[in-house]
Amino acid sequence: MEQVNYTVVTPKVREGGGKSMLRRIPPYWILLSPGLLILLLVFVVPLGRLLVLSFYRTDPSGAMQAAFAMEQYIRFFSDPFYMQMLWRSVYIGIIVSFVCLVLGYSLAYGVARARPERRFMLLMLIALPLLTSAVIRNFGWIIILGRKGILNETLIAIGLISQPLDLLYTPAGVIIALVHVMLPYMVLVLYSVLEGLDRNLESAASNLGASGPKVFWFVTLPLSMPGIIAGTLLVFSITLSFFVTPSLVGGAKVKLMATEIYNQTINMLNWPYASAMGVILLVTMLLVTGLYKRILNRRGPKGVNLG
Repeated sequence: MEQVNYTVVTPKVREGGGKSMLRRIPPYWILLSPGLLILLLVFVVPLGRLLVLSFYRTDPSGAMQAAFAMEQYIRFFSDPFYMQMLWRSVYIGIIVSFVCLVLGYSLAYGVARARPERRFMLLMLIALPLLTSAVIRNFGWIIILGRKGILNETLIAIGLISQPLDLLYTPAGVIIALVHVMLPYMVLVLYSVLEGLDRNLESAASNLGASGPKVFWFVTLPLSMPGIIAGTLLVFSITLSFFVTPSLVGGAKVKLMATEIYNQTINMLNWPYASAMGVILLVTMLLVTGLYKRILNRRGPKGVNLG
């Protein structure tokens, strides 16, 4: 009987196939993957859970019922009290961002133009409040802004006012305390941009006959616009969701979104409504910041491209 030999032909495995696949992945994705994984676990997943809870119903006893209903959103947008609270939160965030920008830009500009041996000391003084608990700083503002606080007593003593000013538990007091808390963030962001500007560009503009204000408006300000955008967006985002300062300095008289979300979650145990308020606050923050950045990119000084 004739013997038949069978030969199995297998495809040749390309050596280093795994390495070639890794080479196809851009290096920045490899560097970004740990951070993206953490962001997915601690931000995207909880936010998705928050979005799901915002569509739940609550029965008369307060228990949650799994559903897909717009009940919580309709309740929020149909109540003028909560709409006013949302507007007040955005308004305070805009005011705090603007004041921090004006104060922080001048301070960051001065630090960036200071002598190198003095910059470290100045930066440490600016960052020093960040090393102190926000609760302690806000209790300090309660002592300062009270009707019998340091500020009112000083103004009465020098004769500027005859009656104490109502600053504590008012929007004005909350704005003052929030500016103090947020100012270091603005200064540090602006300083990192201003310190890296090429001083030769300012010198060239001056040699061409531009005055000091024109050099600032046409050279320094456009070049520092990325820092202005980043600083104001950072301050606005933190201010809009900040809880400690509005709850301590504002109290029950100044209702903001962050304090009401805490109240609905901890005191009222109404998690679906608190989740809906959180989603509305996040969407509002994204809309305002996106509109702000678009306006700045279109209306930069003398048509300077900021994007």
